[in-house]
Amino acid sequence: MDQVVAEIHRFFGARDEMAKARPEYAVHVSRFPRDAIGAIRRFAGAAPAGAPLRVYAVGGDGILFDCLNGVVGLPNAELGTIPYGMENSFYRVFGKNNKNIFRSLKAQTSAVSVPMDALYCGSNYALSYCLIGLESLTNVSSRILKSRHGFLRRNLPDLFCAMNLYANYLGMLVNRAVFKQTYRMWVDDEDWSGAHAIINIVNTPMHSGNKAIVPEAVPSDGWLDVLCSGDANMLGVFRMMLHYMRGKHAEHPDLFSHKRAKKVFVISESPLMLDLDGEVFYDKYITVETKPGVVRIIAPSSVADESGPGEGI
Repeated sequence: MDQVVAEIHRFFGARDEMAKARPEYAVHVSRFPRDAIGAIRRFAGAAPAGAPLRVYAVGGDGILFDCLNGVVGLPNAELGTIPYGMENSFYRVFGKNNKNIFRSLKAQTSAVSVPMDALYCGSNYALSYCLIGLESLTNVSSRILKSRHGFLRRNLPDLFCAMNLYANYLGMLVNRAVFKQTYRMWVDDEDWSGAHAIINIVNTPMHSGNKAIVPEAVPSDGWLDVLCSGDANMLGVFRMMLHYMRGKHAEHPDLFSHKRAKKVFVISESPLMLDLDGEVFYDKYITVETKPGVVRIIAPSSVADESGPGEGI
């Protein structure tokens, strides 16, 4: 990260004619969760009234989550992502093979912004997903394992993820055999109450890195996509996972329920682990709704990958 910060300073602080026209900038290294929110608000408060504000989240989904919650509600604010994290789900909305474009400062600073929706849950905004149930548990345990076992993360990412997901599913079956849990749930005005292994409420097709679980989700259409799967026996779990991991839920309505909605309510007798763009929360009463066009996202257009000194990081 020190190298990335140094390159940012070199790019914006270059003493040339172009640099003189660049607006004031600041770099803030986040020290703890939500630290970036306060830094963004302080910087915006010190800026001239009506001045444009661009915030770039350098890192993974966690810092992007904080920056989103910092810019929402600020006039003339735009949000960009420069992917350097363990998981970077959101930028894949614009294509899977464009990491170098999003890491190019030249491309980022010359890019336009587009309005985009966000999820709103409790007092938090999220760009990509709200996960409840097995997928939430799997993601949290996966992040712990990936941070401890770098070799697996670098060399066997898909296999490692699949093995971990199956292991958690099997653990869920054992747990549910002893402690069966059901949810009271409404998708808009439709009652979806019952036992669900997975509850995915998403704004984008991608989550948890490179998994396109709900490929038809569009982050700028004003709708949420809700995907649930019910209880299954041991054989049913493997069958369900085969289609789930490949984003083939639409071909198997006997295994999955899918609906586009504006608002989702979930109530549980015991606290639920909620994964909101990589941030973990616990609650028994959950409301998730869409906030159409609530943030402007900086979207770099395609540039040549041979970025010269000071143009890419």
